Amino acid sequence: MRRVLRLNLTQCGGLRGLAVLLGIVGAMSALSTAGKLVSSAEALEESKGPTERTVGEVVGASISHPTKWFVERERYTYDQTYGFTLWRPDSGALHDHGGTPAVRVALAYGLRPEQIKAKVLEKLGAYPDLAMTREEVRVAEKGHRGVAVGPIPGSTPSTEVYVPVNGRVYQVNVYGKTLGSDDKELLSTLRFKPPSRLVSSLRLSDANSPETFYGAGDPELAKRERAVHEATTEGEATFAASSLGEETPIAEGCWQADPDFYFQTQYGSGANANPNDSIPTGWSIVGRPNYWDEYTHGRLEYGRCDRRRYPNDKFAVDYPLDRGDAVFSPFRSGTVTFAGRNITHKEYGIFVSIEAANGKYVNLSGHLSGLAPGIKRGAEVDRHTVIGFAGKTGGGRIPVGPVHLHQAYYRYPSYCADGSPYGGAGLKVVSHHYFRGDNGVYRFGWVERQGFKYKGSGISF
Repeated sequence: MRRVLRLNLTQCGGLRGLAVLLGIVGAMSALSTAGKLVSSAEALEESKGPTERTVGEVVGASISHPTKWFVERERYTYDQTYGFTLWRPDSGALHDHGGTPAVRVALAYGLRPEQIKAKVLEKLGAYPDLAMTREEVRVAEKGHRGVAVGPIPGSTPSTEVYVPVNGRVYQVNVYGKTLGSDDKELLSTLRFKPPSRLVSSLRLSDANSPETFYGAGDPELAKRERAVHEATTEGEATFAASSLGEETPIAEGCWQADPDFYFQTQYGSGANANPNDSIPTGWSIVGRPNYWDEYTHGRLEYGRCDRRRYPNDKFAVDYPLDRGDAVFSPFRSGTVTFAGRNITHKEYGIFVSIEAANGKYVNLSGHLSGLAPGIKRGAEVDRHTVIGFAGKTGGGRIPVGPVHLHQAYYRYPSYCADGSPYGGAGLKVVSHHYFRGDNGVYRFGWVERQGFKYKGSGISF
């Protein structure tokens, strides 16, 4: 060490050499605590605050992270992977409502090390409209070689990192738009060891097995609600299924929907029947428990309108409901593109995505407690179809608020391989059809004025 220091002093000379010396001594001090090297976890704690280590015995992995993060212990498997997810808590920002996923550490028990290359190529080819990258990274304190691919689109985009360890494969999803230096520092704190038992011994269902969401609703309720829906509209005027007006581009890349296209109130005659919820039966309230501003999930000059890797939810609307209330298709006719839950859209919990018959408008109905019978990818739906039941499903221990329907619309989105939507343009729907009384139309507005509905307004089915 003296030789190295002398060499630097000699080569750099004078004050410059002294500065180099102080830099080297400082660096060595940072690497040493009580005569030993500082681990990645200790370095993370020094730079980011207190940390703790979360362990997944069946996963065979652990990771250090800030103590304020929440741990989601998965109750299901996802496409032959099983793991745990760490969530960042609510940041306090206007747009935040409960937190976002930070990293998912999973054992990919259905994948072998020699299959990683093909898996990465499959991911790269799955999103031809996006610029995807492949990068070799060092993972864990022992410096295992991993392959990172992404960002994968979703409610929170992520980079997927595949790591072979002693014949096993780990899939680590690091959430965010890029894989930055802080993310790589987090990956460096991973530790791997043999799993304590087989995943199969847990007897967990796959996240999209029918028993995980079809049993959560009442099939008889769906039948009754459909019958009431049909009887309510019998003999009354109906609205054209084709577009008659014009859709309009608006600020920030969003669009305002064709005012004459058919969008309907999604809840039915039995909604909010609980006498203690302060909402009349068959009614709901615009924009609650909406966590942002105005009646939608965004506000003027804020919110996602045209982000390529996200569902653009600026004009999504929340409606409070009771758990188990029937939720209808929002379109006169359409096709289900996704029904269930997945990793890429974790925050929506159980959700249904429907493409309208016009081929350009797509709806996402989120936080459901379960799906109605027959609702699956490819199913044809009409305005009387119950697609699911209200709930508050979402991610882990992060609350999504009281039971409500999250209703979002997109214009020409793209789709993940499983049919879940992303990209496109956020769609502002001003006119909705309702059925109680006169089969009429209500209109949304930014501020209170005659004839318009705004945040806090009551709306009947």
